[in-house]
Amino acid sequence: MADEQEPGTPSPQPMKVVCFDFGGVLVEISRSWEEACTRAGFRELVDHERASSMLVASGHAAGFQRGEVGFEEFLLEEARRLDGRFTEEQLREVHRHWLIGEVPGMDGVVDRLNASGVRTASLSNTDAEHWPTLREMGSIKSLAVQGLSFEMGLLKPEPGIYHEAELRFDASAATILFFDDLQENVDAATRCGWNAIRIDPHEPVTPQVERGLAAFGVAV
Repeated sequence: MADEQEPGTPSPQPMKVVCFDFGGVLVEISRSWEEACTRAGFRELVDHERASSMLVASGHAAGFQRGEVGFEEFLLEEARRLDGRFTEEQLREVHRHWLIGEVPGMDGVVDRLNASGVRTASLSNTDAEHWPTLREMGSIKSLAVQGLSFEMGLLKPEPGIYHEAELRFDASAATILFFDDLQENVDAATRCGWNAIRIDPHEPVTPQVERGLAAFGVAV
């Protein structure tokens, strides 16, 4: 395993791959169960604390996001786990409304990176149900390599997903620059020898990415 370095510390090597998380970096998402319920039109569901783990990789969605469980089975299991308070159809709608849309300006960043000869990639905890929507977004469809948890059978921040991604990207850890909105994923990437920057999804994302690219000598 590569030596650990501080997050955000420029590598002495040129960056070969620029890698993006989806939610909070390339894609605007609901930031809570309450927000997703409200967007789905189910205000009566917003106070159910046990349901919130349905949509996070560290909770009950882990098997689903690893590709171990199909969507219909996942919804059935969740409805049972939540004592039938929500129907499978309601849970389906909340899941659908977790995605909001593309982060403005990031499609242009990806296009410029591609034109510069830098390989672009994703590394995201996501699922097969969200993927048909995600893959039609300009910033995502333009990426050269996709690193999807449900295809890889691994989740961030597990070290294995970063090492598997290196193989997919055909790049050594020190030549990868990674943007993610969760500190635990950034820290895990750094421990694996990657260069990683945390994005604050509550602030304009594109300028943060552009500053990060510049800090690591990636011209766009």
